[in-house]
Amino acid sequence: MQLRRLYLRYYPPALRLEYVHSNGQADLKTIDLPNLSAESNIALLAQQLVHQERLLTKATLSKIKVLLHRLVDKHLVYASHQQSSAFRLHSVLRSHQQPMTNMACSKSAKLVATSSYDKTIRLLRPFDPPVPLTTSSLHNKHCEKEVATLTGHGGVVFSLAFNKPHATRLLSGSFDKTCRLWDVQSKSPIGVYQGHAGEVVGAVFAPGSSSSQCFGSHSVDGTAVVWDIATESSRLTLSGHSAEVSCLAFDSEDTKLIATGSCDSTVRLWDTRYGGCFRCIEYHDADISSVSFDYQANTLLSSSSDGTCKLWDARTGKCLYDWEDHQGHEVTHATFNASGALVVSCGTDGNAFIYDTLTVCKDFKFSRQVPTGQLGCGMLSPASVYKYYVVTML
Repeated sequence: MQLRRLYLRYYPPALRLEYVHSNGQADLKTIDLPNLSAESNIALLAQQLVHQERLLTKATLSKIKVLLHRLVDKHLVYASHQQSSAFRLHSVLRSHQQPMTNMACSKSAKLVATSSYDKTIRLLRPFDPPVPLTTSSLHNKHCEKEVATLTGHGGVVFSLAFNKPHATRLLSGSFDKTCRLWDVQSKSPIGVYQGHAGEVVGAVFAPGSSSSQCFGSHSVDGTAVVWDIATESSRLTLSGHSAEVSCLAFDSEDTKLIATGSCDSTVRLWDTRYGGCFRCIEYHDADISSVSFDYQANTLLSSSSDGTCKLWDARTGKCLYDWEDHQGHEVTHATFNASGALVVSCGTDGNAFIYDTLTVCKDFKFSRQVPTGQLGCGMLSPASVYKYYVVTML
């Protein structure tokens, strides 16, 4: 094996090693650095990495030190901003005449995609140029700059996802039973993926370098499918749920593990190497609305119409914590931030709650209520100072 390139992942901190096997096949390895801080001994850490990783040599030592210093500097800026600011409403996106169904944002949070019952997708730049937030702008003005409208689906567009971190492609799932892949630069379709027998309610890219190779979709037909992007054909069909598969999540970059949630009230874990279900979690009392892994795929988060969010040990299936702050209202979405340290949940009570996964406590400072409607989904953007988005079903 030969090292080709060495670069960074800022959130959560890691070194990325791009290398080539003896047969010429390119591959990618990630070295997570969760404990990196301003107090870290960079010189010692660099030497330890060279000693532990055979792809790294003494010739790369100076490069490693430069990259580690860059990581520390970036996180100091990020930590300083976190201490000096609070979450606030920046703008309201009113890009569709009919109800919005979903949204996705790029890693930098500068590009946002929205979908709707009107069968279209809108690309927006909500921070370019910034619009002053006033009472009139909330009710009368579009607080966003529209980049493009994507058309082609024959039914409600219900799901959206950007490939991370570059946001060069957009994936959509529709009630017309298809998924479509779009080129963000040209605003044109790349591929159409057909095979589900029912409406597609979600589609998500595989993480990391695998995002250019495959994605997963799930449908009311009770199945989830892993698709090959290049051939527009299915690699794997996951069957076993007795009702609509309402959500799907890949694990970390090796994509060996998939979690699915269903309207049969269960969460299933699948091994993609042989396509089988090896664990069925049956502790929710209603439809599963979302599932997600932390970046190390050690813990799994699920939310449900039963009003709860649950944190699971992905290896054992043991429930680690149960949040019930939505007080019986449906929890429509829950997800981790990039480091896995925070969880955000949204519900039909109009509340968005943020939790610390180490203390499992709710941070009341970041709890927000939208009095005009119900919250459909939320996310914590990976790298931007605009760290939190919600979509309101207007």
